[in-house]
Amino acid sequence: MEFEEAVALSKSKLTRGFERFVPSALMLLLFFILIRAYEIFFVWKQTFFQSIKVVLIADSIFYDLLFYFQITGFLCIIFIIIFLLSQKVAIIVFRVLGTILTFIYLLLILYFSKSAIPLGSDLFGYSISEITHTVGSAGGFDFGYLIVFLIFISIMTFAFIWIDKIKLHKSVISIFFTLLIIVFFFGYKFAPIQEEFSSTTDYALTVNKFQFFVSKTYHYLFIGDFEIPISNYYYDTDSSATSGFDYTDPNYPFLHKDNAPDVLGNYFNISAKKPVFVFLVTESLGKGYSGEGAYMGSFTPFLDSLAQHSLYWDNFLSCGGRTFAFPPSIFGSLPFADKGFLELNENMPPHFSIIKLLVSNGYSAKFFYGGDAHFDYMDTFFKKQNAQIFDIKSFGSNYRKMPSKGNGFTWGYGDKELFEKYFEIINTEKNPKRIDVSMTLSMHSPFLIWNQDYYRERVDQIISKLNLGKDIIAQDKSYRDMLSTVVYTDDAYRYFFNQYKKRPDFNNTIFIITGDHRMPEIPILNQIDRFHVPLIIFSPMLKRTARFSSVSSQFDIAPSIIAFLNKEYKIQIPSETTFMGSGLDTTRQFRDVHSYPLMRNKNELLDYLYQDYFLSDKILYHIDSDLNLIPSNNQMMKDKIGNLFDEFKQKQNYMMKTMKLIPSQFIF
Repeated sequence: MEFEEAVALSKSKLTRGFERFVPSALMLLLFFILIRAYEIFFVWKQTFFQSIKVVLIADSIFYDLLFYFQITGFLCIIFIIIFLLSQKVAIIVFRVLGTILTFIYLLLILYFSKSAIPLGSDLFGYSISEITHTVGSAGGFDFGYLIVFLIFISIMTFAFIWIDKIKLHKSVISIFFTLLIIVFFFGYKFAPIQEEFSSTTDYALTVNKFQFFVSKTYHYLFIGDFEIPISNYYYDTDSSATSGFDYTDPNYPFLHKDNAPDVLGNYFNISAKKPVFVFLVTESLGKGYSGEGAYMGSFTPFLDSLAQHSLYWDNFLSCGGRTFAFPPSIFGSLPFADKGFLELNENMPPHFSIIKLLVSNGYSAKFFYGGDAHFDYMDTFFKKQNAQIFDIKSFGSNYRKMPSKGNGFTWGYGDKELFEKYFEIINTEKNPKRIDVSMTLSMHSPFLIWNQDYYRERVDQIISKLNLGKDIIAQDKSYRDMLSTVVYTDDAYRYFFNQYKKRPDFNNTIFIITGDHRMPEIPILNQIDRFHVPLIIFSPMLKRTARFSSVSSQFDIAPSIIAFLNKEYKIQIPSETTFMGSGLDTTRQFRDVHSYPLMRNKNELLDYLYQDYFLSDKILYHIDSDLNLIPSNNQMMKDKIGNLFDEFKQKQNYMMKTMKLIPSQFIF
């Protein structure tokens, strides 16, 4: 009898637990609905500047409900277990967890409102100091965000008081748990698939930002890229027919014969005097708003004019979606490692680069940056190239930092100040043979520059002359602050070249201008658009100009420059290299002959380019001449590219475990 009473008591308590859980769970649903409403009516409009689409709203609500029931299933298990022990504690624990989840979700929405990209596992690619640096430069939360948080705190406080008075009908409780069970066990089958959306923007708007973060975090922490035994990394797929390389030593998986042709020599007047090299890497210079054919219109009139007198690649790609990728990609055509080659810091394995080669041939090397060069360990990389570093610590009191967003913190010095510092330094340089690298900074969040009203007016003037549709023009006006920094940086380049023309070595200098990546705060068209940047090679030494529509990337710069130096200036180079790229393609019409991965963010190696196909997050696309991505059902090609991608990851895994990249005899 006592046993039966105990069972009955337990069933009764379990029933009360389920009855008590549902009102609390519906309260959490209310919070999720309010956050999505805030996102739709404020973030969608303010970040993406487009009309509200009913279809996207319906899809977003559907995916929100799927994620809500999935996460509520776990909360239910926790609640009932604790409820059987203490009703009061269970309610407190649920409210604490519900509050934490709500504010994490809200923070993810606020991040999305600033970056236009959902936050994923890339969060784990940055140190606390780097995150603090980035948040500080953006000015932290502004007053508007504080109001949003206060409103949510008020709503939650009221809901906690009100929820205790609710008693739901049994049918409501039954329906709730029926949906909960179905979605908890089968909802994962209906997760949003990017391929099914008409654009990357539509996918970014629709996906639940919390679900996206949880999914990416889970994959990063518990799944990751598969590993195979070290002895098996060498795949048969790796042949000259697919990769274009003749690999030579299984102990050095990226080592191959250097067969890059000199495609640049025929465009230059060659003299006995070795040229000066000036690399100008531009923060966030995307092809979408710079150069002929830019779909937003071009806001770089000076660079556009310079491109008319240069070698110009309009289908050029960065190798990463953030700054961390440009130094090793441009100067060494190096693999990424786990979180980007720079993240290896002092443990970067010995490697070959343009800078090392030139320094070994009597050149002086310098790196100029208006911010802290220790960010992303850029300073470590350039020190390993035997380059002098001039960064935020090198500017004197006569230089003015960029404006702050109210907390006194900025990234550092603007682009005009950077170039002024550049000339101050090189005007005292005695060595006639130089390789100079400058990295600009002004086209970076929070997009604050001196005399910004003037540059906003310049943006409006350019927009008034654009022959574009009304929607694009309206979008451009919405991004006025961002585009004002583009116009400013273009003016800084005008200043730079006007000053450099006065130098006696101007006629013997080769200038290489590109972007480190596209501006992420302006929503991307598709996954390859985030990498789409221009490449300009300008020099008074050019005997003719050309525009190339063939696809190349930052990986291809080093092979071509080094082949040029070897053939035209007889600079000795190793017979074998570890270059990821095979060299710049100087075919005038559109084509792609390259094969390599591209890295969106630290911890996110999801994209692989193979000829005119692009594998992105396991979805295959065909690339057209405008770099549009067209979903492809070519399973044979998808398998082939997947094998090449896996092969790269396995080689990289081997390199990380052994730290073997290049044999000592090929190191300068």
